[in-house]
Amino acid sequence: MDTNIGKKRPTLGFFISELENSYTQTLCRGITDAAAAYDANVIIFPGKSPKVHYDFQFQYNAIYELASKNNLDALILATGTMINFLSAEEFKAFYSRYNEIPLVSLSIMLEGVSSVLIDNKVGLRDALDHVISEHKYSNIAYISGPENNVEAQERYSVYLEALEKHGLVFDPELVYSGDFTKYAGAKAVTEFLDIRQVKFDALAAANDEMALAAMEELQKRSIKIPENIAIVGFDNVESGHYCSPSLTTVAQPIYEQAYKAVELACDLIKGDAPHNIHLPTKMVLRESCGCISQSISSINASRGASAYAAQKDEKSDALTSKVKAVLKKAVKMAVQGGFDEKNEFVLVNEFIDIVNTLGEDREDKFRSWQDVITESRVEADLPSLDMYNCIRLEDFFHRARMVLLESFFKNDSKRWTAHHNNIRDLRGVLTQLISDVHNRDEALRSIIPNLKDMGLHCCYIFLYDKVVEHKINSNWVFPAKISLVTAYNSKLSKAVDLCGLNMPVLSILDRNLYSENERFALVTSSLFYENEQIGFIVCEHNFNDIFLFESLIVEISCALKLANLIRTRQSIEDRLRVALEELESYNEQLNSISQTDELTGLLNRRGFLSQSRHALNVARRMKKDGLLFFADLDGLKMINDTYGHEEGDNAIKIMAEALKKAFRDSDLISRLGGDEYTVFTLNTTIDMFDIFEKRIENYLDDYNSISGKPYKVASSIGAVSFLHTDSNDVEVIMNQADAVLYQKKKKKKETAAAKSLF
Repeated sequence: MDTNIGKKRPTLGFFISELENSYTQTLCRGITDAAAAYDANVIIFPGKSPKVHYDFQFQYNAIYELASKNNLDALILATGTMINFLSAEEFKAFYSRYNEIPLVSLSIMLEGVSSVLIDNKVGLRDALDHVISEHKYSNIAYISGPENNVEAQERYSVYLEALEKHGLVFDPELVYSGDFTKYAGAKAVTEFLDIRQVKFDALAAANDEMALAAMEELQKRSIKIPENIAIVGFDNVESGHYCSPSLTTVAQPIYEQAYKAVELACDLIKGDAPHNIHLPTKMVLRESCGCISQSISSINASRGASAYAAQKDEKSDALTSKVKAVLKKAVKMAVQGGFDEKNEFVLVNEFIDIVNTLGEDREDKFRSWQDVITESRVEADLPSLDMYNCIRLEDFFHRARMVLLESFFKNDSKRWTAHHNNIRDLRGVLTQLISDVHNRDEALRSIIPNLKDMGLHCCYIFLYDKVVEHKINSNWVFPAKISLVTAYNSKLSKAVDLCGLNMPVLSILDRNLYSENERFALVTSSLFYENEQIGFIVCEHNFNDIFLFESLIVEISCALKLANLIRTRQSIEDRLRVALEELESYNEQLNSISQTDELTGLLNRRGFLSQSRHALNVARRMKKDGLLFFADLDGLKMINDTYGHEEGDNAIKIMAEALKKAFRDSDLISRLGGDEYTVFTLNTTIDMFDIFEKRIENYLDDYNSISGKPYKVASSIGAVSFLHTDSNDVEVIMNQADAVLYQKKKKKKETAAAKSLF
């Protein structure tokens, strides 16, 4: 490998749509490993799709504005995840902004751009042929990816071709348009079973995230996998191997894709012309289609040594060679009749020493070394040995397997210990931030030890003097300056001295801030709270527990939001000496900010789930039953479209008032979002449902009669009862109530349609 790609160490950027799933984590590991091998700096930008519409996730995309030729020598785009929600023209407009930087596309071919591509068809075609031909499944549902995603289109075409090839009739009711997220997998099952009410015996998904979510949703419904429905995914993420049942899927070389992307980026920096690399995919059979996992079925000593020749790793490494050498020594000693207890002890310890030198990829090695042990055992021809050496050698092979097993459990225990320590550190971060919330800068400095313990080798936090409001689909506008409030870097002694530095926002990734001579691998994220941009964090992370990293970003953002609110309160107190009532109201806002819906004053989803879980536990202890209501506004979209969103907001608030009037002060009332509301009540029965429903109708009728509005505010409501003896959690009860509401709305529409005919 030629790592001498220039006098100056290059810096590579990597745009990716998120960090919190197995697919993207594997990509990040491949990028960082390859950057290390090529002696290149790397900065990871975990934003979202440029037109993401979930909650406030668009705020993550502020980081895309930081990338430029001033701080990057090449930019790698995870186009397979970023193109969601975009047309081809919109995505081209997005990446064309970076045409001054050499670009590499990972997954999707872009004109004039070096690309790492996979064959989406071969592996999926084999998997679908397998479930149809071998398992005789004939009603196959499919969860596709985004319509504008080229990879998703290719995989969908394979599904259609497989049906045609095997003479199966295509049914559009068996296809759900997903978006590669876990949410789409669960929604697809709900759509198929509850709304369309279609029957199917197998389900294929365009990626593993959706397949695993669909499997989980099916299992919640007591549908057995694969006895009732078989599942096939695409990607071969790690969680698919260890779920139960393990997931039959299509393996694409995710890690290798990322590694090759870095190679292409380095080629471009050297001046090479753009070119593409194509990588294969292959079917991976496991339990979810009705097969035994290939990693288990591949172990078959009865096939003889020749069967293992085809399984040997083409990239046999030095450690595997050492393992084979130890096993050969044992076999040789046994054949020569000299394999005594002392020799066995020495060889077992040699084997242990080799296992102990393994790095993070030890689990893959364990699986391959199990095959190596089986291969050696077959080649040893145990029946030809005398009884003593045969037994001694057999014991050695068993001990070697036990060494691997124990090492696996030790490694797993080590990971869990690190995970638990990180959780404690995360709690410590939150506790420290809140305890020092009146002094923002001191609070941030106080969490540095916790951050180091969590594996952040360096961390820089940049904050605006005043928060910047940013709304979805608007252009990014930054203040002229941003301040470096907190900084530490084990590789740069002057990092702390940089604190307090004011600089242009677009210069916070300048290389001289992070290293003088040492290579760095950074990840940057925006700090925000809902519509408010607070600043940025730039740090070096080992990616061992990226879920906790995302949680850390949220914690810091919320604490900074709280600190800003407190600073604002103090400023108001100092300047205006506001009335006690206003101050108390402001304190209530601080206490409830994370649990209150801003528009209606009701609980939001987080607040409702938190308080209703507690209330449900209390109810069970006190042996009280109750009702959970689900309600929504009728025709909110029509009001918004016809009369504007201000009138829509008015309808939402009127509905909130109706619920407050209809229910008791002790009942938990929330607005989940949009036009959805839910109410948790105790000491109520389903016989009381009509009373509550009538109260709401009366209030809305009274309002409509005097409002003078050109529209009527109306609602639909459903409820389910729960007993203190039930074991269902709040989310399950909510889903049940939502299903009841759906049926009522469906019946209401059918009744209205029938009346319109007369």
